[in-house]
Amino acid sequence: MLPGTVPDVRPCPPASAGVRNRRRGASHIGKVALAADADPEEAAMPELPEPPSLVADRIDACRLEGWTVTTRDMWTVLDPPGRPERVQGWKLHVSATVWSAPEVLRRCLDLIAATATSFKFASTASDVQRLNDFQCPRGQSGKFITVYPLERATLTDLAERLHEATAGLPGPVILSDRAYRPGSLVHYRYGAFDGFRVLGNDGTYRDCVLDPETNPVEDKRPAVFDPPAWAELPFAADPPTAGGGGGVLLNDRYEVRGAIRHANKGGVYRALDRTTGATVLVKEARPHVGTDAEGRDARDYLRHEAAMLRHLAGLGVVPEFVDEFEQGGHAFLVEQFLDGRTLAETGGASVRGADAPPEPADTLGVALRLARILKAVHGRGVVLRDLSPNNVLALPDGTLRLIDLELSARCTGPGSADPVHGDGHGTPGFSAPEQFRNAPVDAAVDLYSLGALVLFHATRRNPRLALDEPPHRTLEERIAGRTVAPAVPETLADPVRRIVTGLLRAEPGERMPLAEVIALARQTPPADVTTDRPDDPDGWWEELVGGVLGHLAATVTPDTGPRLWREYALGETAEPCAVQYGSGGVLAMLSGLRRHGVGGTIGGLVDELAPVVLRRLTRHLDTVPHRLPGLHFGFAGTAWALFEAGAAFDRPDLTDRAVALAEGLPTVWPNPDQTHGLAGLGTTLLHLAAATGRPGTARRAVRCAEAILAARDPGATAWTVPAGFDSTLAGHRSYGYAHGTAGIGAFLLAAAAYTGRDDFAAAARDCADELLAVAVRRGDAAYWTDRPGSASMHTWWCNGSAGVGTFLARAYAYTGDARYGEAAVAAGRAVVATRCDVGTSHCHGLAGSGEFLLDLAAATGLDEFGDWARHLAAQLWAERVYRDGRPVLMNESGHEFSAAYGVGAAGPLAFLTRLRHGGDRLFHPPVTAPDPGAVFAAPSPTDRTTEEVKMQ
Repeated sequence: MLPGTVPDVRPCPPASAGVRNRRRGASHIGKVALAADADPEEAAMPELPEPPSLVADRIDACRLEGWTVTTRDMWTVLDPPGRPERVQGWKLHVSATVWSAPEVLRRCLDLIAATATSFKFASTASDVQRLNDFQCPRGQSGKFITVYPLERATLTDLAERLHEATAGLPGPVILSDRAYRPGSLVHYRYGAFDGFRVLGNDGTYRDCVLDPETNPVEDKRPAVFDPPAWAELPFAADPPTAGGGGGVLLNDRYEVRGAIRHANKGGVYRALDRTTGATVLVKEARPHVGTDAEGRDARDYLRHEAAMLRHLAGLGVVPEFVDEFEQGGHAFLVEQFLDGRTLAETGGASVRGADAPPEPADTLGVALRLARILKAVHGRGVVLRDLSPNNVLALPDGTLRLIDLELSARCTGPGSADPVHGDGHGTPGFSAPEQFRNAPVDAAVDLYSLGALVLFHATRRNPRLALDEPPHRTLEERIAGRTVAPAVPETLADPVRRIVTGLLRAEPGERMPLAEVIALARQTPPADVTTDRPDDPDGWWEELVGGVLGHLAATVTPDTGPRLWREYALGETAEPCAVQYGSGGVLAMLSGLRRHGVGGTIGGLVDELAPVVLRRLTRHLDTVPHRLPGLHFGFAGTAWALFEAGAAFDRPDLTDRAVALAEGLPTVWPNPDQTHGLAGLGTTLLHLAAATGRPGTARRAVRCAEAILAARDPGATAWTVPAGFDSTLAGHRSYGYAHGTAGIGAFLLAAAAYTGRDDFAAAARDCADELLAVAVRRGDAAYWTDRPGSASMHTWWCNGSAGVGTFLARAYAYTGDARYGEAAVAAGRAVVATRCDVGTSHCHGLAGSGEFLLDLAAATGLDEFGDWARHLAAQLWAERVYRDGRPVLMNESGHEFSAAYGVGAAGPLAFLTRLRHGGDRLFHPPVTAPDPGAVFAAPSPTDRTTEEVKMQ
């Protein structure tokens, strides 16, 4: 929120006393009694009512009347017989809490069904909780029922009837909509009904509506009511909220100066206290958001936090309490403003800045301060229950403060506490396992969190460990594996390692007491720490590769759609046959294993999986237009994968289809980069031309290179995606391989080697020289920011040292210019130095870094870099998780499995295959020029910076 705008304090009626003050055992609408044989740990928690519990018979009657009832994702959808299609229009939403949902549905269902209008509702209590959860995206929150009226008269009539029927029931305000009336559960917005999906220029599908000229427009769902300009409002607009033109004054005292953050539960604001003149922090809690099994919502949690601040006052470990009040039904807490950064923010900034990992002494200092804070808090009878990097504030003088105490609990005796807020909740990776099982409050949960925080500080990585399913190793075994992995030997020196392994234990009673932590944290760590030798990949290569392939075979989606494995986040909307998130990268990885003649169990799995992937991929290609040229998000990478499959499985029909697909993609495109644009297509065309000798394919690659040269920024060795291009990358200029100079330079370098053209060669050298000029040197390592003016220096393949080094290694191999070789080696040192900061993937992690190190070994002929790559491979093995007894690798989130090349398992398997069997790197130009007679002349040592690039 910008200064002068209004916090979201739209009026709504306060909850009834029965809802606001309900405690264990109180009655509530739709409450279901606990079973007599309930788990004792769960017995204190009321069972949440399922939304359809009061209307099951009525839904069955709808089926008999010809309605279609289906379940899609989290929704139960009811369509009347003969339902006509409609692209878009004004829709109604009805909100509810997890407790009021059954009654809301009961009161609404017959009214909606009487109009023969399609509608849907959140299917389960868990689904309703997710819609109202503190972490739910604000534009999606609260939408329990969605109604799709076909006629304006139906819309207006239903809105009034639903409003009257649900009056007095609790439910949150829906931020993306406008309330039908102030305080109503009924809301409305303009958007897609059936809608349609359009593949955008970024390789993701967007839900769209049509403007009056029938142009597709993305159906966005912001957290504000923002209908299209052409959509006439169906109801009279509410009067504007007071105060929108200037500063917002809360409680006639606190002048809001700006928003620190917005969340579904409410905003956090910086404000001026007009009474004292001090800057204060104001936290807001919205009504009926995050309603829990006790009937409490965000306001109760905020009031509890205020009580905790007052209880811990005087210890110097929390902000000072200032005030609390209600306004417009919202609760507000005012506290001392502390100008600091959370440990999560400092750790993230350290990673983005490619800082060296913390010294053991620094980690011990943080451990000591945190242990002393815990000792003081526990001395007041308080258990924090959510000690995480987001909830510890580091002040400029180095002192620490605890913030966001909403889950804390005050113990009132052994095994008992005041009413607990957030049973079963915590921060994954940092909260103790028993906390998620609703165990009684015990100070031992904070000991576990302390150990996780120490591990986080030492490694700069979230210690959240994906679970072995079913359990395969103990927690202690997994923690030991993490603390001796090649990623962290320097930072986890004793006594840091002893603190971590002593605190991160499954049994609360076995966790190291605070007195021992404090004693260890006062010790001086050893001056010299030796690096463990990595495990021999030959000892586990087949187990890990076979495990991932076996899991892929076991988890193929049963339907016939194009997406073979579940994806997450951006991957859910990405083109399903592309490389980054789709089946194209998996197919190329499988083809590599077949090409290398891998047999046995792995070979059998390849033979099982490849036909399934090919069948679903080619079927999808038959039904979608192919216009995106990018190698990772477009169809160039799909063509590459098909060609690899054709060669590996002796299928000339596939190689022919691959060439036809690649040659049908546009050679003029606004984006010049590798992942989304022309450099990616050109790289693919060169690969196909080298393999087939087809002159037409080569000519199209040349046209890509010529278009890229013509699009260069005036007077610069750089490319900026045009600002008017319909893309999230519009206006973007990057140094990295995925989106900028390094990837474009790699293609131009390969084009120069293939064609002998001086203009391509000169442009490639300009790219390399530009990257040398902007390198950030730290000792003998080299880093690059992701774009001009940025301070972010991740060492990833897409943006950072691994990707820039990928190009510079080729520039050295093609030209012999020692400057490029030295910079590539320096990039390799950066990758190895920061290996503890990354996950497993190709795009942002170990696989992409390992592939670069193999490139470096190929370019220099030095196996030292192969050893570095094997070190990263051993780290991959240490990151394994077991699924049904098989070792697998989680995606870059660290706790989900996906198959994709860029962010999932296929990229690491491609790296491991190349590590063992050699060969060229997938989706990249070869490291050395394909024709020994078509390489650049090496510049002389005395004139290497000025000699014009020429072809031999």
